[in-house]
Amino acid sequence: CLKSDNFIHISYATLTAPVASADSHLLVGSGGYLFQWRVGSDSWLEHYPKVPFLRIEQIVAFKGKTYTLGSFGSFCIVQFSPCLLVQKFEIMLEEDRTEDRYWTNQKTWLVVCDVLLLIKLEAVKRTSSEFFQFKAFKLKSLDAKNKKARWEKVDRLNNWAIFVSADGRCEALSFMNPERWGGRSNHIYFPSYQSEQPWAAVQLWQRANNHSTSSWLSKIGSQYHRLVPTWVLPAAFRRSSQQ
Repeated sequence: CLKSDNFIHISYATLTAPVASADSHLLVGSGGYLFQWRVGSDSWLEHYPKVPFLRIEQIVAFKGKTYTLGSFGSFCIVQFSPCLLVQKFEIMLEEDRTEDRYWTNQKTWLVVCDVLLLIKLEAVKRTSSEFFQFKAFKLKSLDAKNKKARWEKVDRLNNWAIFVSADGRCEALSFMNPERWGGRSNHIYFPSYQSEQPWAAVQLWQRANNHSTSSWLSKIGSQYHRLVPTWVLPAAFRRSSQQ
């Protein structure tokens, strides 16, 4: 039971790893405080990370480290031992920003495909056109002194496909060799929000024109009050002998 004078309401909650994992923690945010429960333990730990506007929305474990994306595009590394420590880094992307555009909207996901990737969706409006585009970057280096995370451009996903949802609370999923079930490598799959087809796919870095899809996918910080189209892994659901 979580009891604390600093626990007012739940701002967000997330698992750091599957429940069956030996190092799975439940993180619950309440205002500026972070509460930590190790799965199977009898007590909660209370922390005040001193990270402004911290709100964890996505969390990924990779090579023994835990990475998060949060509100306002914040990127953090979470350390659990010997005590909880949250370090916030500024995201520095390797890309060309010289294009003439008067409006742009962005959304990002963390996902692992052999390396830690940052998938970035850009919905762009110009005076004569509108398009959206998925980009990919891999973590190149962390500057602990200046708190900067540098990301290097990735041209191809090779034999991987990635699945994303409009709801920022839904993690991005990666799948290797999608041709086995008729899919396509180096593509991003997403809900199409069109009646004629439930989903669509676009090649990484390829520009696509679809106003309704662009509008839904690029909503920033949206917390939906109803279920929205998303992706799940079949292995996450147990099958009975009758099914």
